[in-house]
Amino acid sequence: MANFIAIDLETNGVYAVFGEARGGAKVTHAVAWTTDDPEPPLALTLDTARAFGEGLRAKLRAAGGPPAPVLFAIGRDKVILKELKHPPVPPTEEPALIKFQAIKEMSESPDDVVLDYVPLGTDATGECRAMAVMLRKDLFHAIQAMCVAAGVKLAGVTPRPYAVAAGLVRAFAAGTVPPPEHKTDSFATLTLNPGGGEFTVVRNGDVVLTLALPGPVMANESMLVAQLRRNLTVYAQQHPSHPIRAVYVAEVGPGWTGRLSDSLGVPVHAYDPLAGVLPKVPDAFRGRFAGAVGLLAGKATDTLPINFASPRQPTAARDPAKKLLVLAALAATLLLAVGAGGGLFLRATAANRVDNLTQQRDELKTKIDKGKADVKRTDAVEGWSKREVVWLDELHDLADRMPADDGVRLTSFTATPLPVGKDGKQDAQARIEMKFAAPSVKPVDALASAIDHDNTTTNKYYTNSPISVIGAASGATPGSKHTLAYGLVTQVSRRPANMYDRHPTFVPPKRSWGVFTPAPVAPEPVPEPPPPVPPGEPAPPPTEK
Repeated sequence: MANFIAIDLETNGVYAVFGEARGGAKVTHAVAWTTDDPEPPLALTLDTARAFGEGLRAKLRAAGGPPAPVLFAIGRDKVILKELKHPPVPPTEEPALIKFQAIKEMSESPDDVVLDYVPLGTDATGECRAMAVMLRKDLFHAIQAMCVAAGVKLAGVTPRPYAVAAGLVRAFAAGTVPPPEHKTDSFATLTLNPGGGEFTVVRNGDVVLTLALPGPVMANESMLVAQLRRNLTVYAQQHPSHPIRAVYVAEVGPGWTGRLSDSLGVPVHAYDPLAGVLPKVPDAFRGRFAGAVGLLAGKATDTLPINFASPRQPTAARDPAKKLLVLAALAATLLLAVGAGGGLFLRATAANRVDNLTQQRDELKTKIDKGKADVKRTDAVEGWSKREVVWLDELHDLADRMPADDGVRLTSFTATPLPVGKDGKQDAQARIEMKFAAPSVKPVDALASAIDHDNTTTNKYYTNSPISVIGAASGATPGSKHTLAYGLVTQVSRRPANMYDRHPTFVPPKRSWGVFTPAPVAPEPVPEPPPPVPPGEPAPPPTEK
């Protein structure tokens, strides 16, 4: 696949470009996500990887570039470099030997790092040289988790110095910066950002020295110049026969090129990685895309020697002819074994399946015969229940439809079940006739609309007749506004109980809506006294109450 998204993970931001890693590495889109944004990127760790990835996905989508695999560049301060020497060995054994030597000479646990290396040729004594590069696994796993959260495929993880070197080689070929006088000349690249930078020396396309610039040196120009002079001195002591002929600065602001050229005594050239493309990117950010553009350039020319996503691994050398013979013998043996075993297995499986299906058929037939009577009874009960109206729910819904302002009063409610026709069908299950008292027809019409509103597109539960005007409301108290009587008739179709989904909140009526006057209680009659008893006669027995 030729399309990639190249992302440079800086301390103070994320700089990404979309483009084609083919030919001259064409850049089509660029996006910067910096700490100045309203929602700045988090520091990438395993704990923040998911949130980081989701934010990155939003930024990439907003940039409008096509989805593609992702290449990541990480800073010099995130990796450990170790130059090694080893005796000549076959290429298949070289990765294992370099890994062994790197682990022996480093203080980190081999289980905590991902290791890759790049060969650097041989020295004057005939020994082979290599640069081993190590990345902590917790950061690598955080990048993997971030890619999962961002919904992208991880294609490579490379230290930024190697990406910047590849981008400069592309710029030399494109003619956007003056190349060294000779291809074998050593030159330095300098990337600067508010949090520091990187100083890298390249010779014959190989990174021979790379050093991180600490953040404090960016506080003023004199400290930066002093640090760069120290780096030049360190390189000159290690490689006296290959002096640095030029320094290329990925500009982060105007004026650095001229000032550094006067201070360092070496030709200094400005390097714009986005030269000729994306003119709308501000000048202050263009140099910050050096790592991302370099990733595309290195991928296009296959000059990215370090890739932690796919590090070099030892391979075993084998005789191709012997391998083919062994594979043929294994294939023949496997084919015969699979054929014999498969035939026996299929035969046994088929016999067992026939027996199981026969048993299942007989059991199902027995269950069906036993359940026919229950099915008939269930069908009868279900047919009867479908003709029933849930009256409590109907009254509950009617109470919820009534206006809260006492705009209409229900004076009569008559529900009549409808008989089943001779054909066994019913247009509706019941008929409701209601009478209301109201000051006008408007609140009654609103109530009728509320009833009709409970109908759905698939089920019509209510069929209303037009509102009828009865006349003056009977029993209206003096001063009452409910002086007119109206009638409404609706046919009700059965509705399942779970379809009554109203949740009303009833408000108790105001005391002013009516005062209850208890009926007078008649006094108990006083019994008449008994007649006087003549002398000599017994008194009558007392009367029971």
